[in-house]
Amino acid sequence: MKTIVVLGMHRSATSLVAKGLHHEIDMGPDLWVGENPTQPHGHYESRSFVSMNDRILKLAGGHWQRPPPEQHILAVGEDIRDEIKELVEAAGKGKEIWGWKDPRTTLTIKCYLPFLENPHFVPVFRDPKEVVKSLVRRNGNKPAYWVRVVREYNYRLLSFLSEFSSVGG
Repeated sequence: MKTIVVLGMHRSATSLVAKGLHHEIDMGPDLWVGENPTQPHGHYESRSFVSMNDRILKLAGGHWQRPPPEQHILAVGEDIRDEIKELVEAAGKGKEIWGWKDPRTTLTIKCYLPFLENPHFVPVFRDPKEVVKSLVRRNGNKPAYWVRVVREYNYRLLSFLSEFSSVGG
């Protein structure tokens, strides 16, 4: 089995990548294409993984726009590890290759890692200035707010990739 996980900040083209992957592999249970004015080609996100990630972030004291400290996320992940394991096993059951995309996973990936068989990560980066402009247009708030959020996501993604590759991932 091979698991593909798309990681990256919201509005950084993770949906575009997931859409491309979806033509060849199963991108998770209960896929939400979710076309809307700000995402005309859809999200290509599994509702189950979005829901789990929202729950982890909330229990850790934050949400996608206000990432909680990683140690809080890891503590929550440990508390609900059986549920995370069950989600991963159900999503990948009977599939040679599968994956999922939810930008929140950039913050929560370490909670899933123990349960992933043969994981492959697809990191997605976009010019941070363009991501900030897109978030301001879609969500409001001042650019300085989003600059902090984008930096945090990119920092955590780079840290994870560095750590994962150094352990022979």
